[in-house]
Amino acid sequence: MKKEIAVINLGDCRLPFYETRRNIAESETEKLIAGLEKKYSVYAPAPVFSIEEGLAVADEIRRRLITQVIIHIPIWCTPNFVFRIASATPYPVILFGNTRKDSSSTVALLATGGLLSQVGKPHVRVIGDIEDPSVWESVTSMLDAVAVAEGLKRSSYGMIGGRSIGIGTTVADPTQWQNLFGVEFDHCDQYEIVWRAQQQEEARVQRHLSWVKDHFSIFFSDLFTEATLEKQVRSYLALKDMAKEHCYDFMGVKCQPDMSDHFVLQCLGVSLLNNNMDADGEKAPIPTSCECDCDGALTMRVLSLCAGGKPSCLVDIRYFSGEEKEFILANCGAMAPYYADPEDPDHALKESYLLHHVFGEAGGGAVQMVGRKGPVTVARFIRKDGKYLLTCFEGEMIEKPREELRKTNYSYPTQFIHADIDYDAFFRTINANHLHTVYGKYAKVLKHFCGITGIEYLCYNK
Repeated sequence: MKKEIAVINLGDCRLPFYETRRNIAESETEKLIAGLEKKYSVYAPAPVFSIEEGLAVADEIRRRLITQVIIHIPIWCTPNFVFRIASATPYPVILFGNTRKDSSSTVALLATGGLLSQVGKPHVRVIGDIEDPSVWESVTSMLDAVAVAEGLKRSSYGMIGGRSIGIGTTVADPTQWQNLFGVEFDHCDQYEIVWRAQQQEEARVQRHLSWVKDHFSIFFSDLFTEATLEKQVRSYLALKDMAKEHCYDFMGVKCQPDMSDHFVLQCLGVSLLNNNMDADGEKAPIPTSCECDCDGALTMRVLSLCAGGKPSCLVDIRYFSGEEKEFILANCGAMAPYYADPEDPDHALKESYLLHHVFGEAGGGAVQMVGRKGPVTVARFIRKDGKYLLTCFEGEMIEKPREELRKTNYSYPTQFIHADIDYDAFFRTINANHLHTVYGKYAKVLKHFCGITGIEYLCYNK
């Protein structure tokens, strides 16, 4: 379903003069709306010719719960009409104009923008043709950033367990999240996974277990057995139920060493939560970090929102080289089978191997795969002196033979990423051992998101 946005046309209080130029206003409006409707559902009421009409439009924007607002200035308008409309959303608005010499759009846009700046209302000024790729990107990156900020604000996080194996960069302050992002932050003990896993309905367990056996490539050995696989399936169903009942939009699961040594490895459950399908069919991914990485899960949620709900993941920075311009990113869990083939879910699952893990005394399988090629955005929320900043870069996922994994860790899901970035700056400033990826290029959306939330933005691309 397309996201609804508002396109509000400002009119002129001098109605007879407006009528002499109505044809310009209508043709420019028609062109703008036609372009935007390729991606969005557009609420576009009649032009605003008075303060009262502006108030009515603002009320309708609020009633429709629209947060993404474009104020269109196709010809000269009465600038103060913008004030009430812009206040209908707590987020920055876009002022959109054209470069026609006969329209007076430029002068009106500057007057309107100046008024908003004087009162401190954040806005972005865009001028040109919506069919121009650079103009389109300027508009949509801002609109999408607003959607990400609002989506995050409406999100709830479930911290299952706590800090894992002493990784201090995985913890977070719930109050800081609430103040900055509006996120609800909840906590459950990992015993709830154990208890719920044991209470699962047998028919449901067997259906999901059969689906896993039918779709994954499975290699039992050592502590990875039929019995531990069933425990992993039960753990997944427990986590899935917890997310539904507690309204968690994203999660973090501690796993090590409590669950991995004393119950079962949580890799399969985390991988399936991040995936876009399971035995019940297609589903919305629930971004979930392993090692209960709170800032990691937060990054995954933001990246997934950027990509319209597509899976995101958590990976370790195993290797990087400025000379080779390459990253090897691999972690013990958390990568969705989706990454093995985003275009073919069944093939992706077959390319996902379940095999013996390198740790975990309780047993269970690792979910191993190689990421499929494609453009990616890599990001991570980090903190410096207690303040958040968002680091990111864009690159290309490249494919290598599965045997390449033996050079790092054969049981880990792995991504090979080529990126033209400042590797020295990355090494000096990245305050985490985890990174997070999503298919697509969203650096500009993330930059606007940081502007909206008031945190620093650091892009490593040259």
